Amino acid sequence: MIGGTGRRLAMAGVTLVGATAIVFGVGAPPEHCPAIDVADVEAAATATVGWMVDNQQPDGRWLYEYDRVDDVESDDYNIVRHAGMMSSLYQAAARGYEGAFASADRGLDWMLDQVVERDGWAGATTTSTLQAGTNALLVAALAERRDSTGDDTYDDEMVALSTFLVEQTEDNGAVLAYYDLEDDRPRADVYSIYYTGETYWALGRMHRAFPDGGWGAVADRIGNYMATERDDAEDLWPPLADHWSGYGLAETAAFPERPPGAPLTDAELEYVERQGGLIGQRVRSISQRFGPWGELVRGTFTPRGGGYGVFGEGLTGLWRAAQLDDRLAPASDTLGERATCIVGLAIDAQADASVAADYPDPVKVEGAWFIDDITRMDDQQHALSALLLTVPILQAADVGGGAHPAPMWILWAVVVIGVLGPVRIAVGSRGIPIRRVALGAAAGWVVLVAVASLSGWLVDLVDTSRPALRLATASLCALTAGIDLARPRPTGADPDGGGTWLVPVMVPLVVRPALLLAGLSVVADHSLPFFAVVVAVAVATGVTLAWGRVADRTSPVILTWTTRLIAAITMVASALLIVHAVFDF
Repeated sequence: MIGGTGRRLAMAGVTLVGATAIVFGVGAPPEHCPAIDVADVEAAATATVGWMVDNQQPDGRWLYEYDRVDDVESDDYNIVRHAGMMSSLYQAAARGYEGAFASADRGLDWMLDQVVERDGWAGATTTSTLQAGTNALLVAALAERRDSTGDDTYDDEMVALSTFLVEQTEDNGAVLAYYDLEDDRPRADVYSIYYTGETYWALGRMHRAFPDGGWGAVADRIGNYMATERDDAEDLWPPLADHWSGYGLAETAAFPERPPGAPLTDAELEYVERQGGLIGQRVRSISQRFGPWGELVRGTFTPRGGGYGVFGEGLTGLWRAAQLDDRLAPASDTLGERATCIVGLAIDAQADASVAADYPDPVKVEGAWFIDDITRMDDQQHALSALLLTVPILQAADVGGGAHPAPMWILWAVVVIGVLGPVRIAVGSRGIPIRRVALGAAAGWVVLVAVASLSGWLVDLVDTSRPALRLATASLCALTAGIDLARPRPTGADPDGGGTWLVPVMVPLVVRPALLLAGLSVVADHSLPFFAVVVAVAVATGVTLAWGRVADRTSPVILTWTTRLIAAITMVASALLIVHAVFDF
């Protein structure tokens, strides 16, 4: 009998080691977020502005795409990205970066040469099709220029360009992406995943510059559409992590007519939280990829400069909105921490002078971001904006860690009780003297609580995050519940064996790998006393059922289906925890 007990303990140990490896090795691997300060960001931004200034053509366009190995420039060009470059450079100019303003103005001269006019509105294009995104980013660039310089030279152009955006906006707030000049009408039922958010931002800026122009009402309509129905209406799955929404929500929160302290509507408030989760999850995955063994479990995907940039832009915009709405105060530090993490990774990936020296034309390399030895101008555009917009976060406070919102306590209670399974305890301990059942259950409670008490230390040791730990642990709990659903009756033991309090009562009826790891996540999300009480309730219920000989008095069919029902409920609760972890910052 002792040999059988030893074998079962050994099997339990192997299972625990395997589960721990899955959770901390695969599901929640360590993240890598470089420590950065304002000087680091400003140095990277200076190098990026230098790339933009040095790689601008005489006519005002910028180097579009470049292969640093073959020293080949692409002949392609994109007018939307040209407008984006202007916007980023005007942001840099407003912060005093040398050469940024002159470069942006040269780009503006080229852009204005592409403008066509109609009755009451105007748009910029190099083809027979106008894109809403081009106008939106051009308006945002001109608004940045106007705001930083006080120069109203281009006010008429801003109004004409914005009028086009209003004309493209449908009654429900959806923004038609294109206007065909040859047919002289918008292209019906065609939308862009980017242009809606860009238009939202542009009209928000127009409202702050010209509060009596009616631009705010259209911006609000677009914002509400994005927050409430855009993903479903435009069949976007998974939900869109839209960095432009961060810009737009920051503008919306600053509208002067909005109530101080609570400027966002309920829908906008939920949208900030949802976008923070979507973008934050992507940053977490990227930071894990750069962790000690990240490539083994996250693959070799590396963002391009524009990828680092858009996540940084989105998070910094949401952070600015959070500064103006008191209800978002708990999320502010977390948004800031995620933003500085992705910007720190971006700085690490930027080509510096020593890297540039290894290539035929260092001027086209230094300050840029490359993927497969290719850079594109929007890599620098988005990265620069993210760098610039992160500085206020670093100046505001220590953002070394954030307060991740915890899921509802009831979800963890259901999962813990369900995985432990009071009915399982009663069935699995059938025939074992109640004193041994009680002893084994109490010993199991002690073990679970003792391990859970190590939560803070262990999470810090492996350098993982609460959402990542929750995601991995809830997945393991869902898998465990799935096993219970398929095999609802645990294997019994010899009731005459002296070690039955240890095996099978303590292990595996009470101490299960999923529960040991769940304790770490529950304590990280809530508290040790909460976990201890929930486990005590489940254990006490199981012992009471065993004492009442429920397993002997109840039909095996009823016991089987009761266990399966509990397992199914546990799987649902685990799935909700997984969703919460995915959308956590």
